[in-house]
Amino acid sequence: MRGLFSLLLVLLLVAANLNLSAKDDKKKSASELAAIEGGVTYALPRTVIRIEVDAVQEILLHGPYFAFAQKYLGISNAPKADGENWILTGVRMDAYGEPDPSAVYRAIGSTAALLSLTEDGVIAGINSDEKQEAAKILTSTFPFKSNENVNLWTDLSMHSFLTEKDSTKKAGNNFKSLEEKAAEAASDIVKYRKRKASIMAGKDDKFLPDGDAYQVTGVELDKIINSYVELFAGKRVVKQHHLSFEVIPDSKNGKALVAFRFSPNAGVLPASNVSGKPIMLELEPNSELKQKIEAVQTTETTTKGVYYRIPVVTQARLLNGSDILAQAKLSIAQFGVVTPMSDGLLNGEYSIDFYPANGAIRRIGTK
Repeated sequence: MRGLFSLLLVLLLVAANLNLSAKDDKKKSASELAAIEGGVTYALPRTVIRIEVDAVQEILLHGPYFAFAQKYLGISNAPKADGENWILTGVRMDAYGEPDPSAVYRAIGSTAALLSLTEDGVIAGINSDEKQEAAKILTSTFPFKSNENVNLWTDLSMHSFLTEKDSTKKAGNNFKSLEEKAAEAASDIVKYRKRKASIMAGKDDKFLPDGDAYQVTGVELDKIINSYVELFAGKRVVKQHHLSFEVIPDSKNGKALVAFRFSPNAGVLPASNVSGKPIMLELEPNSELKQKIEAVQTTETTTKGVYYRIPVVTQARLLNGSDILAQAKLSIAQFGVVTPMSDGLLNGEYSIDFYPANGAIRRIGTK
């Protein structure tokens, strides 16, 4: 009896597995049928060149006492007006893919059920489980100038702006002239410098407890002195900026494109802002390689509607006039050719992965 019970249990388990397998086959047949009837629409990628730019913005703000800088402090080059100066400090290029509107196809038959697509509808693989990494998204924020009038010189002097009352006019006070205030500020600078020298030399009446106290005192005195010198020499503010631009190459409309624009006074600008000098992206595809690729291509079309791209290696240069800012070799899809996938690779026995930036075959394996 015990042996008969074991045999019945085994038969029940086998029957259950057969039932689940039949259901899976039924589901698979349904998905394949849907693919055969409607097919799957997909796009091939086109290559987008992303250009990342690092720049330094130097802002010069003239001081309220600039006109007396030479007279009272011997500063001969004090700025007389506000200004900006920009410098490019770094430029980099890389590439990513996006759907090409001119390369949209429909796969039909059972092959359609084998396609895997990226989130934006670009073919990523055939009969493949490999996940594609999403393209890195960079957002550029261009520097802007506020219309608000901000008082940058809140501490113009440690002295009163009013003169003392005199014997003839006991009511009311007179405002000091701008040069009188400049003379007071210059006198205070000299006093603070002498005070610092006396403390650091140990000639002050009150000795500080230790070396740290001397260091802190020196730093604080330097801050006070510098804030008063800025009233004559002006302020210098330095800002770092990181911006990103995208350029889509077009094989039909030339190989030189405006990537962005640059002005030493206005900074890094988009290509549409003509107030800056154009920074050109020069593209030079490998013509010999392209000719060889085209020579071996077939004119036949695939019966299952699956195509891929063979890109062409391209020399990319960023030019500021005749100066090369950056250069790189990139595989660009638009400069290559679109070719059909061999139907012999679409029978479900092979897995195929594609490069997301240019649509070329990355790997062919067996399932």
